[in-house]
Order: sequence, then structure tokens, then C-alpha cells
Amino acid sequence: MKLSCGQCGQRVQLSDIVCGECGAGQHMEAFGGVDPLARPKSRRLAAWLSLLLGGLGAHKFYMGQHIKGTLYLAFCWTLVPTALSVMEAVRTFRMNTQQFQFRLRQAAG
Repeated sequence: MKLSCGQCGQRVQLSDIVCGECGAGQHMEAFGGVDPLARPKSRRLAAWLSLLLGGLGAHKFYMGQHIKGTLYLAFCWTLVPTALSVMEAVRTFRMNTQQFQFRLRQAAG
């Protein structure tokens, strides 16, 4: 049986705990211990920020990596952060939502 995600409208299986597209919990047990107002970070937005404003560290600030974002901003004149951010954008565009959320959790903890 297929249902639609309450966050993004993507079709999900009844057995899915989280949406494969946006990562939103699908059943009440998925919300145990989770802030219901917290929204997951968007993989697409992070990739576009990395591609367009990555040399200034905008994608790092968006993902909550403020120290890395500050380093990108401090060294933006060298163009090294720009090159790194283009590579990160390509990698982020290619990964799926679960991989992106796992990467965020790894960076936070």
C-alpha cells in the first residue's frame, strides 16, 4: 500500500519509517524524542548553495558547520574554497537524501 508523505507529497510505502525524498518521519513512533518543529536540511538547497555561493562558505553555514564556513569565508580570496565547494556540490547532487542526512549527523557529532 502506498501513501504520500505529509511534508513533500512523495509516494511512500506503508512500511517506510521516513520519506526517501525529504527524510520526514511517517508514523507516530518515528517522532519519539524528536522535536516536531525541526525541519530536515534540504539536500538540493545545500548543493545549490555550494555551487553558487560555496566560495563564501554559505553551504557550510546552512548545514550548521560554522567553523568550516568561517574558514571558507576567511580564505575566499584564494579561490581554494570555491574549487572545494564545486566538488562538494557535485558530490551532494549525486547522493540521495539518506546519505545527505547521515553526512550531516556525522559532521554534527
